[in-house]
Amino acid sequence: MSDWYSDADLDLKVAELKINGYAVFEGLIPAGTIDSIRAAFTPLLEQLRVRETQIHPTERGEVKTGLGRQQFANRYTLHVPWQPPFAEPAIYEHPGLLAFFERYWGSDDFQITCYHSNNPYPGSQYQPWHRDIGLLAPGVGLQTCPHFGIKFPLVDTCEENGSFEVLPGSQYLADSGLEGRYDEFLRQGHFPSTHRLNLKKGTLWIQDPRTLHRGTPNRSDHARPELVLCFSRSWFAVRHPLELSRAEFGKLSERGRKLLARSRVV
Repeated sequence: MSDWYSDADLDLKVAELKINGYAVFEGLIPAGTIDSIRAAFTPLLEQLRVRETQIHPTERGEVKTGLGRQQFANRYTLHVPWQPPFAEPAIYEHPGLLAFFERYWGSDDFQITCYHSNNPYPGSQYQPWHRDIGLLAPGVGLQTCPHFGIKFPLVDTCEENGSFEVLPGSQYLADSGLEGRYDEFLRQGHFPSTHRLNLKKGTLWIQDPRTLHRGTPNRSDHARPELVLCFSRSWFAVRHPLELSRAEFGKLSERGRKLLARSRVV
């Protein structure tokens, strides 16, 4: 068992997630694996960028040919097909990652529920401050969340190419009167605890979707792609179930079949 996911490390990472609203795992994914994923992902992303010349409110296309949209100027979302090299068991079945969720939730009753990406190109600007999930219980700062995105950039991220900015601790904010007004307050007020996540390639970070965050301007000469695998408790509803072919389903391990039990086999 690797030192980084010993019992003490798992306790520390769970505490970081609960306190900060995110936890960072450095060096979890080998650089060669990331490079292989990036080589296959770049043509899909470029195809979407060429197709989506206008900002559009809804996703278009289908997963194999590019389900996604231009969300903001020069910032694209794209669903990731469940096929090699994106469907990498060394990532989604990493024993440390699964042990982390089992410790956080106190259960192994969770599944992988979506696979998508956030991709700012040069010229993209600030996103509004936002959450990736609505209030689950207005007025109550729930101690645990039933749904998480695990995110891994395909390049080093920095302030030049638009690394994510987060407001640690905001996952417990449950005031319905502030919903829809986060950007207004955070742009005008004083919030010195905001933090930029400048990450090395191969790093994976887990984000509580309730944590306030935003994408930042990409002023570099290259895209900053980041893939997002979603893990959810079995009872949590999702909009876009994963699809995988019978051939890919047949390759899954016993644990992989449990993790992908809510997927559609096509």
